[in-house]
Amino acid sequence: MLPFFLLLLAAESFGQSSPYPHNAVSCERCHSVPMEFGASAMTVQRIGVSSEGKFLPASEGGIHHRNGESIQSGCVENRITSQRIALNLLGDGFIEAIASRDIEHVQQRQRSNIGIGGTLVLAPVLEEGGPSTDMEVGRFGWKSQHSSLMSSCADSLRNELGIRNRLYPNEYPTHAANDGPTPFDAPDPRTHKTELERLVDEIRHTSPPPRDAQLAAAPDAQAGEKLFAEIGCAICHVTTYKTVKPGTRINGGTYKVPKFLGNSVIHPYSDFLLHDVGTGDGIPQAAKPEYLDQSTANKFRTAPLWGLRFRRGLMHDGDSPGTEAAIKRHAGEATKVRERYEHMTQSEKHQLLQFLNSL
Repeated sequence: MLPFFLLLLAAESFGQSSPYPHNAVSCERCHSVPMEFGASAMTVQRIGVSSEGKFLPASEGGIHHRNGESIQSGCVENRITSQRIALNLLGDGFIEAIASRDIEHVQQRQRSNIGIGGTLVLAPVLEEGGPSTDMEVGRFGWKSQHSSLMSSCADSLRNELGIRNRLYPNEYPTHAANDGPTPFDAPDPRTHKTELERLVDEIRHTSPPPRDAQLAAAPDAQAGEKLFAEIGCAICHVTTYKTVKPGTRINGGTYKVPKFLGNSVIHPYSDFLLHDVGTGDGIPQAAKPEYLDQSTANKFRTAPLWGLRFRRGLMHDGDSPGTEAAIKRHAGEATKVRERYEHMTQSEKHQLLQFLNSL
């Protein structure tokens, strides 16, 4: 079999003729703004059907690969489709190093707040191996369906780039046998590291998206930050966390937090919990089918707001063209917060938006 990087080059060269299922040929295709591993307006389609009140994903876990697969066509009764916009990965190493108990404490505090109560997701640590799989607090993906970067990146490697790996080794059911096996992420003979390990290490070394320091220092943005907390946005878009101490073992003991990630104060503006804010599409997601939780079908993870100023197309599907449109789209648990925004003066709204534009 060709080495991993040659397979990617081959896919880049031949595009649609690539024989294996994938949505892109490199991470940068979907994670590029403002730099590699950032966000973008690229989306992935999720497909399934509704049966007896439950979502049943289509083949390949309900992900529609745009290349190298048998395209599902025709009219399917009770079919459900939706889009998932590419998420920012910058600074995810710090998010991974947030103590699970801190996210749990946020959930407990929310229970007394104006009808807001986030859902805590327990996700499998797939890299742990062994006879049983530890479940830890999820924080990655639109449904917080992954608790570790290794698990999350392994999912994307297989389901977005079409590269099977040790955490997702199974062949695609829709893959034609006469095309030969799809690529598998084997260790490099020189470094003895897999592409998955290299990818996770690179993401862990990224810094969070930078703020616009000049705008953040302006009086309007600073006033807007206070309004952000006063009307209740910070109940879910939690401003500040401190990562665990260096040397702390996380992810079922498989990863020791290094000095450059430990004891760091970060401002992701998320609680990493799932909420129903009125934009649900009836599609749950999970690390693997056996972990699918139907109760999360109309809930989404609170999107971290760091890097917000670089994004075009907001919310889970990218259908909100700007920050104010996204605010106005909030309903469900966020109804009272949105109503407080609507009752603000034009000057106050301007200040709030200036703060958000600085992130």
